[in-house]
Amino acid sequence: MKVLVRSFLFMFVIVVNGQAIEEPPEKNQPSSLTGIAVTGHAYPVSAIGDVHKSFMVQYGVTKSLQLELQGFYDTYILSERFRSSLLAKYYLNKRLYLLSGLDAEIATKNSEVGQAPYRLGFVAGIGYDVTENFMLEIKSSIQLNETGIGAFGETQIEMPSVYTIGSKWKF
Repeated sequence: MKVLVRSFLFMFVIVVNGQAIEEPPEKNQPSSLTGIAVTGHAYPVSAIGDVHKSFMVQYGVTKSLQLELQGFYDTYILSERFRSSLLAKYYLNKRLYLLSGLDAEIATKNSEVGQAPYRLGFVAGIGYDVTENFMLEIKSSIQLNETGIGAFGETQIEMPSVYTIGSKWKF
């Protein structure tokens, strides 16, 4: 609970100090949020053979509503996983947004014959675009089904409800 309160206070200080003064939008001015954008990245294969890749497709429906499809492919020593999220972001102002959506993960390799364990979750949170190339997000993920998939794709580590603080730096 202390971590959640400290995280909220940290995000509050950033939002208060980083507010952009907004002017009324012009009717004919295009927004950077509208349209489609596709990004992706991959890490080099590690010394123990782990592979991590991801992609993101963003579609701006309106100037304040954006849809995102994210995909993550990860291999670990004992397993291989694919995780995907479908999120909606609603911008409250130029930088601050709420997000909500669904998250699914499936074991694609090294699972028992005839079984492909999967996990479904509901994601909700808040984010802030500090600059055009740097963002911060606080998210909560609540598991919707009973599954044998644990943390980091391993069955031995139980997967709790997760609260995450993340950032992304685009360069």
